[in-house]
Amino acid sequence: MMNEQDNELFSIGGSASNSGVEFYSDNYTAKFVMDKTGSYEITHDERLELGRVRDILYRIPIIKGLFAVIDRNPLFVIPIIGLIVLDVIGVSGSVESVDNKILTTTTIIVGVATLISLLYVIKTILFKIKKTWMFHGAEHKTIYTYEKGDDLTLENVRASPRIARRCGTNMVVFCSFFFIIFWFTVDFSSIRIIGSYILAYEIFDLENGDKYPVIKWFFNFGHICQQKLFTSEPTDEQINASIETINKLIELEHSVKYEDIL
Repeated sequence: MMNEQDNELFSIGGSASNSGVEFYSDNYTAKFVMDKTGSYEITHDERLELGRVRDILYRIPIIKGLFAVIDRNPLFVIPIIGLIVLDVIGVSGSVESVDNKILTTTTIIVGVATLISLLYVIKTILFKIKKTWMFHGAEHKTIYTYEKGDDLTLENVRASPRIARRCGTNMVVFCSFFFIIFWFTVDFSSIRIIGSYILAYEIFDLENGDKYPVIKWFFNFGHICQQKLFTSEPTDEQINASIETINKLIELEHSVKYEDIL
């Protein structure tokens, strides 16, 4: 099926779950959901209309990282405000000795390593969990094909890579790095968590950031995590589901574009 893109690509992101895949753009979200009987439906919703405000906010350093979270799900503003309020009233901030921080940091690193190992085992032995990784792979492949400008056919999507530079897995790698640094230098939870995310997003959003010295090693680690843990090769049925869903989203975005022209 041809992409009727009129030489213009929309900005599209996505996510996956055990029951399907979701794609989102500036104005809409389109979601494929399959139930236990094998029946499925593709639904869509309008996103909060921000127009040029969204474009402006995504260009402002520091602000764009925080806005990216709220733009994906406005409800995230609640825990963000909560963290800041707790620090203002002095609940979450605490002064810790260097020894305690080293001990805690070591515990975090060991905990994360253990969690990654467990996830690998879970992925290997549980098909239910593996379906999420398969839909995740289909999501990555479909977006890659679309952004490359190729026709969204089964053959093209199947041949596309399932490792994505803009996958949230890479964001987690950067966030973890900055969180450890803030753990040693800052005594406020809001700065540790929100600051880690903002700085991580700045690097994550760098154009060709995965080509820079040092930074590329973080991306490489994220890519390994995607390859070994968080994505698997999808079935043709999952690929077709992703194609049908993203085509619905593209159709909706074209309708908005057409209305603007009129």
